[in-house]
Amino acid sequence: MPERSEQMLLENLVALQVWVCAWYDEAVKAEFINLSYHPDAETVSLLRHYFKAGVAPAEAAHACFGHKH
Repeated sequence: MPERSEQMLLENLVALQVWVCAWYDEAVKAEFINLSYHPDAETVSLLRHYFKAGVAPAEAAHACFGHKH
C-alpha cells in the first residue's frame, strides 16, 4: 500500500491530468489551438502555475491564447 505522501502525489497527478485535458478541450473548442497542438516549455510552465493557483481550465485557455486571437 502506498504511503500517504505517495497517495497524495498520485491524486495530485490525476487531478493535474484531468485539469490539463479540460484546458485542452476548452482551447480547442474556442479555436485557439488545433487537435495536433503540443505546448512549448513556456506554456507548460504557465499551465503548472495556473493549476496550482486554482484557475479554471477555461480561464487558463483564455489566459494562454485569448490575447493572440
